[in-house]
Amino acid sequence: MEDPKRGRASGRRSRTGCRTCRLRKVKCDETPGACVRCTSTGRQCDYDLSRLPVAARGRARGIWPRACPRMLPTQPGASNDEQRCFSIFTAHTVPMMICWFDSDVWQRIVLQMSHVEPAVYHTVVALSALHEDSQATGHPPSKLELTNGHHRFALEQYGKAIALLRRRLNSHDPQVRELALMCCINFTCFELFRQNYGNAFIHLQNGAKILDGHLHGSGTPPEQNPLSVARRHRTHRVSGTETALAKVFVHLDAHSAQFGQAGPFLRLPLGVDSSSPRIGGVIDVKQQLDPILSNILRFRRSCEPILRGEPGANMDVPTAIAEQVRIRGWMTAHMAAFDDFVRDQVISSLGSKERRGLDVLRMQQLALLNILDTSLVTSEMAYDCYLTEFQIITRLAEGIIASFRAEHGRRGATVAMDMGVIPSLFWVCLKCRHGPTRQRALDLLESWPHREGAYDGGMMASIVREHMAREGQPQAVEGEPAAIPETARVGSVDRVECAEDDLEGCYNGPGEDYMP
Repeated sequence: MEDPKRGRASGRRSRTGCRTCRLRKVKCDETPGACVRCTSTGRQCDYDLSRLPVAARGRARGIWPRACPRMLPTQPGASNDEQRCFSIFTAHTVPMMICWFDSDVWQRIVLQMSHVEPAVYHTVVALSALHEDSQATGHPPSKLELTNGHHRFALEQYGKAIALLRRRLNSHDPQVRELALMCCINFTCFELFRQNYGNAFIHLQNGAKILDGHLHGSGTPPEQNPLSVARRHRTHRVSGTETALAKVFVHLDAHSAQFGQAGPFLRLPLGVDSSSPRIGGVIDVKQQLDPILSNILRFRRSCEPILRGEPGANMDVPTAIAEQVRIRGWMTAHMAAFDDFVRDQVISSLGSKERRGLDVLRMQQLALLNILDTSLVTSEMAYDCYLTEFQIITRLAEGIIASFRAEHGRRGATVAMDMGVIPSLFWVCLKCRHGPTRQRALDLLESWPHREGAYDGGMMASIVREHMAREGQPQAVEGEPAAIPETARVGSVDRVECAEDDLEGCYNGPGEDYMP
C-alpha cells in the first residue's frame, strides 16, 4: 500500500516579513534592516515601517457592530493590516461617509480604482485606520500623534500613496487625471478627518486646478463650470468617472468658504436652464443645489468690501443687487422644482435615509436663501424678520437627528462627507436672537458630536457659546423674550481660521456681516 502524500505542515503565517518577499510569495527570514533573501539576490528589501497594534487586531470584533467580510487581496503584496483596513473601509468607513446621501464615487468608483491603482488603495487604507482608532476611542479623529499606532500606520500609508501618485503622474496614461482627482479627494478627506484644514484645502485647490486646466484650457475663463463646459464641448471627452469626481469636488469646494480660505475655488454657473430645472431623485436635488450654494457663498463674500466701504471692491451696489436678484431667481426655481418633486413622491415608499436627505436639503435651502437675502443688509436687526424660517430650520433639524438616532442609536462620532444639519443650525444660532429658538438650536448642535466635511459639531457649538455670551440675553418682559439691542449684537464671526491644526472663531464686533 502506497504511503499517502505528505502535505505541508500547517503553521502560523508570518506577519512581520518584508513586502518584497510577500510579493514573491516566499518565506522571509525577517533579518532586521534587510532580509538575507532580498540582499542575497540583489533585491530591495521593503519592510512595513508601521504596524497596527496587536491589541487592536485582537479586539476588532468588539469595536465594530458587525464583522468585516473577508476579502481577496486587492493589491499584490498587501499586508494583513492593509487587507483588514480595506475591508473596514468597504464595510464601515464608506457607509459612515455617505450617511446623508448615496454617492457613486464612494460606493463604486473608489472601490474599483483601489483594485487597479495602488495610490488609491493606500489612501483608503489610511482613512480606515483613522476611522478604526476613532471607533475604538469613541471620539472623532484628531491630530496625528506618533505615539498612536493607528496614526503611525495611517501616516505611512498616506506617504506611500503620495509617492505612488507622483510616479504615476509622469506617465502618459490618459486615465492618470482621474487617478489624480480621486487621490486629491481622498487626501482632502484624510486631512479633514484629522482637522488639518490648511492641508485639506491645499489638496482641494490642486484638484480644482486639474479640473480647470483640463476642461477650460489656458484660454477659457475660469468662471465657467467644468460640467457645463463638458456638455458644450464634447471634444474634451470627459469620462463619466471624471464627471462624478467633479461633482464631489463642487460640494467639498463649498466648505472652503467657511475656513479662512480664498474659496470656493471653482467658479460655477448656476445651471443650464433656470426656467425648468428637472429633478429625478434626491441626489439630483443635492447636485443641483451645490452650484447655487457655491454662488451664494461667493456672492456673500464679495459683498463684504462693499458693506465696509472699501475702495477697489469687485462690484458696486447696483451690480451687487442685480447679481443678488439673478441668484435668487435660480434659488427660487430650484425650490419650486424641489416642491414639485416632493409632491409627486409617495413619501412612505422612501427609505428613512432618503426622507432625512429631503429634510436636510429643505433646511439648507431655507438657510441659503436667508444668507443670500441678507448679504447687503447693514443692520443686524433685519434678521429678526426671519424668525419663522429659523424655527422651521430648527424643527427640521430636530426631526432629522431623532430619525438618525432611531435608526443608528447614539453611535460614536461619525465623519460624513456631505453637509447635514450642522451648517444650518450654526447659522440659526448666530443670527436668531429669539432666546428659546436660539437655545433650542444650540442644544441640538451640542447633542450632535459628529463632523460633516469641514464642519465639526463640537467646535461650532463652542464658537456659538462664546458668541452668545458676548451678546448677552436681556431679561424677559412679561414672559416674552426681550430683544437684544443693535449695539449689543455681534455682527460678524469671521471665517474659521486654520493655522496648522488650531481653530478659533474671531469676533469683529457689531456692524459686519457673518460670512458662512
